[in-house]
Amino acid sequence: MSSLGRLLSILDLYSETKPIWTLEDITLETGFARSTAYRYVKELCDSGLLMSIGKGAHVLGPRFIEFDRLIRNNDPLLIASQRIMPDLLGEFGEGVLLLSSLYKNKVLCIHQEPLINEFKISYTRGRPMPLFYGATSKIILCNLPETVLVKLFLQHRREIAQAGLGDEWDDFQAYLAEMSHKKFCISSNEVDQGVTGVSTAIFSETQSILGSLTYVTFNSNRSVDETIISRLLVGCEKIKKAITSTINKGS
Repeated sequence: MSSLGRLLSILDLYSETKPIWTLEDITLETGFARSTAYRYVKELCDSGLLMSIGKGAHVLGPRFIEFDRLIRNNDPLLIASQRIMPDLLGEFGEGVLLLSSLYKNKVLCIHQEPLINEFKISYTRGRPMPLFYGATSKIILCNLPETVLVKLFLQHRREIAQAGLGDEWDDFQAYLAEMSHKKFCISSNEVDQGVTGVSTAIFSETQSILGSLTYVTFNSNRSVDETIISRLLVGCEKIKKAITSTINKGS
């Protein structure tokens, strides 16, 4: 593993369930020599990626807050979507809209409209969610390149089968191909009970998958009809065009 990889492996230790790590804990978890772990932790602290809170304990540092501000103010996907999502949600009349993107083998919500609402859902900004459950994730999954899907299947065969996506590669491939052809995914009660989501994919100008746009309804009496799907597809196309325009202006 490279030095950069070792530094990143320390950052990857941090989670919601364990947000504080001591040097001793880091040494034990990574298997690094204590002197090596100390050097890496010092470098991360010097760069602002970690911060000491005393007694050898460290938390994620303020550099991440700076990065988050840069992303919120400059990410083309986020900016383009924020301009479109309020009006789109107004057309639906109720519910929540989610903007999500792929991160490693997970999916992250990067924006929720409205930001403050009465509903409690698992998809909140920055929280990693499973790739094989829920419309938000599966519409991204079905549009990944086949080489990526083969690797995912080999590495996560049991999870894929448990999610009902197929026990064999041919079944998995057929399931995703059908969803990709339909251009939308609907799921109910897969991630949160009493919640239905319908998702469509956001593509780049070159048709690479960028993320998903999901309409979430908590109204069990509301059916997901073609009008909702059509409006989501139009919204995704507007986001695509806005991103392309931003890139062209910057080039």
